[in-house]
Formats: sequence, C-alpha cells, structure tokens
Amino acid sequence: MALSHSTVVSHGCTLPLCRYSKLRLLSSPSLPLHFNKTVKRLESFHLPPPSAAAAASSYFPIDVEYLKREFSGHGATFEDIGETCVAKLKLDNGSSANVTLTRGMVTSYKVKVWHGGKVELLHTWVEQEEEEEVVIRGGVSSAFSSSDDTEEWSLHGITGDSENCVQVELRRSDKKIKDIEMKQIITLRGDTLSIELCVTNKGVSPISIKGCSLVSYLTVSTPEATYAVGLEGSDFVETTPFLPRFGLVQGEEEDKYGLSGEEESNYKQLSEEMSRIYTLAPSSFTIIDRGRRNSVVVGREGFEEVYMYSPGSKLESYTKSAYVCIGPSSLLNPISLDPGCVWRGVLHLHNPNS
Repeated sequence: MALSHSTVVSHGCTLPLCRYSKLRLLSSPSLPLHFNKTVKRLESFHLPPPSAAAAASSYFPIDVEYLKREFSGHGATFEDIGETCVAKLKLDNGSSANVTLTRGMVTSYKVKVWHGGKVELLHTWVEQEEEEEVVIRGGVSSAFSSSDDTEEWSLHGITGDSENCVQVELRRSDKKIKDIEMKQIITLRGDTLSIELCVTNKGVSPISIKGCSLVSYLTVSTPEATYAVGLEGSDFVETTPFLPRFGLVQGEEEDKYGLSGEEESNYKQLSEEMSRIYTLAPSSFTIIDRGRRNSVVVGREGFEEVYMYSPGSKLESYTKSAYVCIGPSSLLNPISLDPGCVWRGVLHLHNPNS
C-alpha cells in the first residue's frame, strides 16, 4: 500500500553514499601472503613490528609480485598503486572490472555494446585532500553507518578463469562491532557484475546493522537524458543526500524528514535533483541513457530498499562529472541478526546491450 503524500517520515540514518579509497604515499613493509593450495585461500604470515611511519597508518601494501605469480591465468592481473593494489579482472568477451583491494571498491566496469565498442559504466574521480593523500571517490562500494569505515578489506582468494567468470573474495572484521565478520564477493561473469555482501553474527547476542548500502555511481551523458524504467507503483521516501562533494551534508544529530509517496511514472526522467529511498520496488529495473544510447539493469537480492540520487541539471552534460547514484540499501530499517545467523545482500549490474 502506498503511503499518503502528506505523511512525514522521520528516520535517523546517515547516507554513506560517497565512499572513497585512501592511497597514502608512505613507506612501509610489504605484506607477504601465503597461498594454501588445498583450500584455495590467502593467509597472511606474521609480520615483524612495523616502522614508525607504517605504524601511524593501517594501510599496508600487498605483495603484488606474489599475486602475479600465484593467480596468472585466473582472468586477473594486478597493479601496485601507492600502498594498495588494484585487481584488474577481464573476460574473453571484453568485459572488465577493476577492484581496489584494501577498500573493497569497484572503480571500473567496462562492457561491450551493440556497436562493437566498449563503454565505461561507472563514474569515478580522484581528489587530493591532503599533501600526501589521494582520494578515489565514486564507483561501487559497500557502506555501514554503524561500522568503522577505516577498517581495510583483506584479500581471501581469487578463483575462476577468463572464459567464464572471475571471482574475488574479500574479508574484514570490525572494531565497533567486534562480533561481526564481513565478506564481500565480487564476481564478473558474461554481461553481469555482481557485488555480494555477507555479514555473520559470531557473538552470543543479537546485533543491529544500520545504514547498509551498495550504491553505484553510474556515468551518464546527462541526467536529462537518463530514465529509470520499471519503478511505477513503488513507494518512496524523500531524504537528504550525503554527498560532501556538493556540500549537501546532513548533520548527524539532526533528524531527517521526507515526504513519502508512490512513483507514478514507469519511465521516470532524472532531470530534476532528487534523493529518494524506494520501498516495495521490483527486484530489478532498468536505467536508460538516451544520450549514450545505452542501458543498465540494476538488480538486488537481500536488500528491501533502493536508493536513488540525481544531481539534476547542476552538472554539465556530456562531461566526466555527469552521473546518477543508484543501488540497494537498508537505510530506513536496520538489519537484525540473531547469534550465528548470516545476512546476504547483492547488487547486480547487467549489460543488456552486447
């Protein structure tokens, strides 16, 4: 049932949409990795005490040469960038994706399209915030407002081949909620990129995870030429975005209020600035960019909501800054996990244009 347009909904979630990867230009020892061929997993050796410079930062570089030796032929190559590493996944059909390992961020997803060429589906940009720090924003990444975002993901394994699919598994623990274990599985197959989150409650008490999202920055020609197809009849709540790049930051202590309603258009043009959380939305819908003559099917599993943000006409058309933010979320209602239980949520980005 659709909510009345006059209903005011109050919720206290923070929208962690603009995630980033920090590349600290410091000198610290490489992290050697041990590959157990029986269980196909990566395990870290014990490290000697780090230097003073390294101790000031939790960002330790990965042994890229080791990864190149062990995983050649799995459809993945590796590039060292500062103190982190990018895994470059590529299939024989031309599809490719780049993953920044320590941040668990997908920074590129290129696909073949109807005219025979390849296009980039994700919008990513780089900023330098401090003298020795470069920040990568956009792409696709997970976020939890109740979690410690400074925690790094660690590479647990890579499987597959360039013919069928390539899969990267990352894991991390959390300092704020010590009883949870997080796993992220990024899979490139055929014409689909899937990012899966698994959260396990390893404690003896129930836990609540707030502000969970898997939001993608999709590059578009212009929001005026971009349409969301298939959301007619979905309930929505208008909300304040969290996008520091444009100064639209909602104070954490303030309540966020938004009018609720029902989507009336099955061909929703994203020309106006909007920030919405859709509920009771279909498990998949299509984003059409008439300017680039391209489309992307956005699908989800496990999540009950879909977040959508369009900057509207404030951005110049047909430039590197034109994008929309879309992805599954659990922002209105936290995820509850009983002891020993596992929650699973997935974002699918499918290319129907090959």
